[in-house]
Amino acid sequence: MNNNYLRAFVIASSIIVIFPHYLAVALADEGKLNYTYKSYTFTAPIYYGLMNMLSLFLALSFNLSSRERYVLIGTISPLIVISFSYFFKTYKYEGNEWIKYSIGLFIKHFLIWNIVIFLLDKYV
Repeated sequence: MNNNYLRAFVIASSIIVIFPHYLAVALADEGKLNYTYKSYTFTAPIYYGLMNMLSLFLALSFNLSSRERYVLIGTISPLIVISFSYFFKTYKYEGNEWIKYSIGLFIKHFLIWNIVIFLLDKYV
């Protein structure tokens, strides 16, 4: 069973999963960021890896299918990141910028979890 958790971590922390986030941060307006690209490149893979381990734990605990597992974590994950970003002010956003960020992040996470990670999990 421990190998399944290690596999889940490796899949979700792979460059295929993380690259869209790296690209988004690299192209972001540096004046709006309250963190460095270097710190992000370290934390993003760890976050995704741990979240995928959590999704596996939830799937095993509640007998969820792979599809249910990734829909669930694809919904929870962006909510966690949005909450963290808003609470710790990781961006210098105001009003509508937070809404735009939240919608974009939700879509990105949902697609990454339900397409990229789902397919990697299925075929790797």
